[in-house]
Amino acid sequence: MFGRLRLFEALVVAIAIVVVGACSPQPAPPPTATASPVPTPSAVPSPSAARPSPTASATASATGPTATPLPVVCAPQSGGDPNAQAQVTAIRTAHQPGFDRVVFEFGPSSAPVGVYGLPLYEVSVVTQFMGGGSGRPVPVDGNAFIQVRFRNASTVDPATGRQTFTQTLIRPGLPLVREVKLIDDFERVMTWGLGLERLVCAKTTDLANPARLVVDLPTPP
Repeated sequence: MFGRLRLFEALVVAIAIVVVGACSPQPAPPPTATASPVPTPSAVPSPSAARPSPTASATASATGPTATPLPVVCAPQSGGDPNAQAQVTAIRTAHQPGFDRVVFEFGPSSAPVGVYGLPLYEVSVVTQFMGGGSGRPVPVDGNAFIQVRFRNASTVDPATGRQTFTQTLIRPGLPLVREVKLIDDFERVMTWGLGLERLVCAKTTDLANPARLVVDLPTPP
């Protein structure tokens, strides 16, 4: 009897263990890894699509515009003595290595007011020459033109009316200077025109004893 009781107790304990084990919470299974979606090739931006293509203006600014030679610009030049009165007595032309030279030489004048010296002058680039008396264009041989204007100077002596210089047209045959021509001589304002093969900027020099204006025009050496 006692043995059956012990067997019954053991059976009850085993059943209790099974029941407790079934009622105990079980650990949750580990989560299953889910692969991230891979973008299709059409969804992935390409490097070329990320950068906008340069426009025509951007390309031009990157490479720089084509260089265009600037036109020659020569500043007017002036000088001389405002108190001087003079008569032109000679015009000389010559070619030296690197330049053509035109020299205006002056002698004393019989004008009642003033002293002997280099008269006031202006040297400037012009597109054409105009006669002061007629107001009409005066033709000069050349592709470019420089005007040399003197004040208180003339080719005619004011007291005697005698011409102190009679050569009003000079064709020196120089590499650059084609022609030197008297444009106007009125009321002691005297204008000479220089016709050039091409435009260059003049360099002027004042000289004394005798009074002279030297106009140098650069040429290839």
